[in-house]
Amino acid sequence: MKKIVSVLILFCMAVSLSFGLTACDKIVIKDYPAVPVAYAIETDDSIPLYTGLYGEISNQSRGFRGETYINLGTNEAYPLSGENYYDRLDSQLEAYSADGIRLMQVYVYMGKYSRTDIPQSAFEQLKEYFETVRSKGLKILLRFAYETESSEDGPKTADIERHCAAIKTFIADNEELFDTTVYAVQLGMIGLWGEGHGSIHNIDVKKVIEALADAVPNDIPMMVRTPEFLSKVPEEIEWRFGVHDDYLVGYDHEWGMMSWEDENYAKLLNKCKYTVTDGEMPWGRAGERIDKTGLVSQCVGYGLTSMSIEHNYKEDGNVYCLEECKSVYLTESDMKEHGFPCNPALLEDGRISIYDYLRYHLGYQLVASNLKISSDKASFLITNYGFACPYNYEMKIYVDGKEVVPDGGYDFRELTQFGQKTYEFDYEGGDIAVEFVNARDENDTVRLFNDVPFENGRNVIYRA
Repeated sequence: MKKIVSVLILFCMAVSLSFGLTACDKIVIKDYPAVPVAYAIETDDSIPLYTGLYGEISNQSRGFRGETYINLGTNEAYPLSGENYYDRLDSQLEAYSADGIRLMQVYVYMGKYSRTDIPQSAFEQLKEYFETVRSKGLKILLRFAYETESSEDGPKTADIERHCAAIKTFIADNEELFDTTVYAVQLGMIGLWGEGHGSIHNIDVKKVIEALADAVPNDIPMMVRTPEFLSKVPEEIEWRFGVHDDYLVGYDHEWGMMSWEDENYAKLLNKCKYTVTDGEMPWGRAGERIDKTGLVSQCVGYGLTSMSIEHNYKEDGNVYCLEECKSVYLTESDMKEHGFPCNPALLEDGRISIYDYLRYHLGYQLVASNLKISSDKASFLITNYGFACPYNYEMKIYVDGKEVVPDGGYDFRELTQFGQKTYEFDYEGGDIAVEFVNARDENDTVRLFNDVPFENGRNVIYRA
């Protein structure tokens, strides 16, 4: 496996140049309302803040992620790896047990069926795998792929469309399983490792986007690898799509998403704050220089929901960027200078390591404060200290055990990066509890970064 990975690194560096082949495509990024760039409301401690080493607060659908594979129709994780796919999953969990990961990127390789139908046995294999992942308390970032090297035997557009139709049936037949395991889907399908490049065949990207989007339920966010691909997403489903930047190095690089000088770059970053995004550094052994503060800037800029912990951390027992980040610190003044959101309650001696900053600010990080109670009304403020909005999480407020509706309602898009919202509601006495629950998984609830009881998924912010 180590030899294969080393070969892949060199191959990836070579073929990544092919992203430039799409540069002539017109890039069109939709305008979204500008997100805040600073917090407008000063928070108080009327609801106790969480100030511990917060390891036990590892909410789902956000944070660092592992990386694993299943090669359908075989026992292998990665094509020709010789490694069992369950062994690969377990080794990832063991390697990163101290990092508290709750996410796993899963590559589902279908190369054995590039030109044929996918048999029911392969879908049964995939179902069993999803069930195993769920039993381990993980969520999946899903990517389907075919090729690890360019080949005439790779799929053509019609093959991918046919397989997407079969995947749609698989998802419909296993709706509850899919809802409770998959938190986002990457386009994949095209080219090497599903990264959109390297296919010998002239794949119709728009048709693939439409086919996979049709297969995946509307309330599951999707991602594409390049802004050129994003520009091909039909307007009526554009809101579902974010991006994944698989070459985060902390500076403007030719193999990154796009030039930082491009007029569309700022629009892309702003658009990403409203959806789900992911990223990874290149492999550490590739030797690419990483600007650590610049890396944080990219994560903030994209509103990154999740990020690979497999790349550039401790490959083969060596020390790479993310490990080094455990002893490189950001101060409160650093973060204010760079415009980084940060929960001040998590700082120790006015600083936080870059590793811890990323670990606890990737995705959403919600804090309740500014509790006010009058004779017939109560209110509290929710502040998002994370990079990304709590995508597809519904908020419910309970007074004395009964649900109440806040004045003006709730929309998770109001809690983007630097987002704050005061929720006021009728109150005639009793405990006040807040629940953020995944719209697709009732067992996926958010623990606020507050030192309050967390009971059956509800944060009890006030005891009468």
